[in-house]
Amino acid sequence: MSHFTQVETKINDLVALKAALEELGLAFEEATEGQLVKVRGWKGSTLTADAKVKASKSYDIGLQLTEEGTYKLVADWWGIEEETNEEAAKVQQRIVQCYAKHKVKAEVAKQGFTLDEEQVEADGTIRLAVSKW
Repeated sequence: MSHFTQVETKINDLVALKAALEELGLAFEEATEGQLVKVRGWKGSTLTADAKVKASKSYDIGLQLTEEGTYKLVADWWGIEEETNEEAAKVQQRIVQCYAKHKVKAEVAKQGFTLDEEQVEADGTIRLAVSKW
């Protein structure tokens, strides 16, 4: 029986995702052309994906490209929770939030804005202050 579960996301920029994962200290592996990577799950079960994130000692999070051009997160979330003592929703939220921060920073830089300030509030909200001269 497979424990893999899919989570729909709006991740579509691998550069921003790689920056977020690096900030979070998570190892990332992208498939080589014409190949897919193996994502580890419960009791040695695997599935294939376009990229993967090493979530714990025994479990990975796979990124599978959808027809809409976004990536869905696929993992054995139960196993990740067991090994990391962190709820799956929190792991997902941390990745998506950090990705969004890096995506916004890249987009505002493209539009000529400068990042003036970055603050993380007590509730985890990230505030970015930008300006343009």
